[in-house]
Amino acid sequence: MRSSPVKKFLPTLCLIFLFAWLPPAEAGEGSDWEVRIGAGAEYIPKYEGSDEMRSRALPLVDITWKDLVFLHSRDGLGVHLYNEGGLTVSASVEYVFARDESDSDDLRGMGDIDETAAATLIVKYDLGLLTPYAGVSKHLGGTEGTLVKAGVGGIVPLALLDGSLKPQAAGDDGPTGPALKLAASITWADDTYMENYFGVNPAQSSASGHPRYSPESGFKSVDLEAGVIWLFAENWVVIAQVGYSRLSGDATDSPIVKDDGRFSGGLFLSYGF
Repeated sequence: MRSSPVKKFLPTLCLIFLFAWLPPAEAGEGSDWEVRIGAGAEYIPKYEGSDEMRSRALPLVDITWKDLVFLHSRDGLGVHLYNEGGLTVSASVEYVFARDESDSDDLRGMGDIDETAAATLIVKYDLGLLTPYAGVSKHLGGTEGTLVKAGVGGIVPLALLDGSLKPQAAGDDGPTGPALKLAASITWADDTYMENYFGVNPAQSSASGHPRYSPESGFKSVDLEAGVIWLFAENWVVIAQVGYSRLSGDATDSPIVKDDGRFSGGLFLSYGF
């Protein structure tokens, strides 16, 4: 049986916690290091297209060295290749969760898609409150598929909405009070990814009872996200967020897709050093 992601991340988390408790000279204000660690849980579909939900615990890690090298729970381990004038070009390696046929009765006979790493190149342009981006991600195992994603994200201080904070005073260091977190994106997938996640080959059809299906490359999904960031004490942050993902293109016609539009949610607590 495959071990849980939390257990796999446990040794790394222990090292991060030990590192984070180094003397203040090593991390914090005036240091080359920015460190934030925490944990949380998210409530998500059992797989893309599922009409069933599940919860899972996740570590939250956000470490940056000299605004050059970073380790992030979502973005993986990477480096900023270029970072000037609001334009950032980054390369990273991210973790991709497995999909097991035991995750749902609707996947019985479909086989497993192994966990893997993905090499990602992303370009962002900081416009202040909003940051548009575009990136390409290649799975190095598992499906060996390729995804192209474009979107925009932003953090809007609530003080800006009620007029107590002027746009030019929002600052470059992030919100100092409660703020809204907003994001929207669209994702394109190549035929290899689509075949593995949404296709049904002859062997799978025989084992699962699903009709054969061979999807082609195209736009896979549209994703929306909204959340609240609350700095409730010095260095402590709570993030509560909700997301909506809508499958599109050939993905919506897959026999294993039971619901092509699903909500998700998450709650995270972190501490910055």
